[in-house]
Amino acid sequence: MAEATRALPLGTGHRTRHARVAPLFLAPALIVLALLLAYPVLYSIWLSLTDASLSAGQLDTPFSGLDNYQRLIGDKSVLAALLNTLYFTVVEVIGVVVLGLLTALLLNHPMARWSGFRVFLLLPWAIAPVANAVLWKWIYHSNYGILNSLLLQLGLIDHNVTWLGDPFRALNMVLLVDIWKSTPFIAILFLAALQNIPKTLYRAARVDGASTFEAFRFITLPSLNTAIAIAVILQTIWSLRVFDLIFVLTKGGPADGTVVMNFLAYRVTFNFLKFGYGAALANIIFLASLLLSIIYVRLMNPGAPRGR
Repeated sequence: MAEATRALPLGTGHRTRHARVAPLFLAPALIVLALLLAYPVLYSIWLSLTDASLSAGQLDTPFSGLDNYQRLIGDKSVLAALLNTLYFTVVEVIGVVVLGLLTALLLNHPMARWSGFRVFLLLPWAIAPVANAVLWKWIYHSNYGILNSLLLQLGLIDHNVTWLGDPFRALNMVLLVDIWKSTPFIAILFLAALQNIPKTLYRAARVDGASTFEAFRFITLPSLNTAIAIAVILQTIWSLRVFDLIFVLTKGGPADGTVVMNFLAYRVTFNFLKFGYGAALANIIFLASLLLSIIYVRLMNPGAPRGR
């Protein structure tokens, strides 16, 4: 027995006791998370399997199986919202990642390392979403907006433009606002990754005669692979959840041109009072976000072996 005890690594018994006690300390937090997250998710799944409706102030939930999910396949409004969502997500992610990377490269330059630049950069991201949407609603105003006034003074337009009056144009205007707000966070993410790249790699590249572009291509980009993947996944999740900008700026109009899946789920649920169908739509968005979140967690913690 003494030999077996001596064979155990130092501190093994201490770690074992901690492993047994730790769940007891985590239990209250886990219970709160279960009440705040697990119950609403499970209830939403159940609700999506019913033909829920309000009757005499009471929610009637007759079971309907997978009928709501089958309706999604042939619903033209769902198809239109899905196409808007795909376009919004692809353009938004590409725009934010490219602008965020360019901004990070500029801020990483020795002449731009004043902390004030980073403070100004974070201002769009720090503004509350609804306040940000209201601000841009006034900027886009067809009669009093500063955008029309500025473009008229520059001679780029000869009359006031109704920026939110055309379906496709309105979707792109909302995209512009979302890119403006989301770029700062991604830029800071890239900036942190850039500052972790060893400077010796760039010095060695200069000694070998590499140009600035070659150093960017063969040193900077490969070193940012994980950061870029994380940025793409995070931004995709956030773009799927966009709601406040559309609600304040366009209410889904004109002609449903800015209706995305998240806004459609809200409208079906609270405007049309189709709670089961709205829950089915919301669950599709939740499933997509969950899959992306799992990929994000794997990227953050790839499970590589660690030393003791």
